[in-house]
Amino acid sequence: MVVQEPTQEFVILKAFNVSVHHPKAPVIKEILWHPPLYNWIKCNTDGAALDSPGLASCGGIFRDYTANFLGGFSINIGNSYALHAELIGAMNAIEITQ
Repeated sequence: MVVQEPTQEFVILKAFNVSVHHPKAPVIKEILWHPPLYNWIKCNTDGAALDSPGLASCGGIFRDYTANFLGGFSINIGNSYALHAELIGAMNAIEITQ
């Protein structure tokens, strides 16, 4: 395999009359983190799967009311569903806090 500059690849595609339709850019949505109440700790978790089912994992991050990082976790679940990964992440966060 030969690595070429993107402009060279474009010239080659154009020479063969290959039309390229680039996908539209995804909608960019601003997300703001809201800190917990004074002297509280907040854990944000997420889980995802590559397919349904597919390779799945989850993770979480703990921060205090001043946004200081207190800790985090990540778990490789293996072959599972996204909902299962979400639940494992939430349950693990609860177990850590006890």
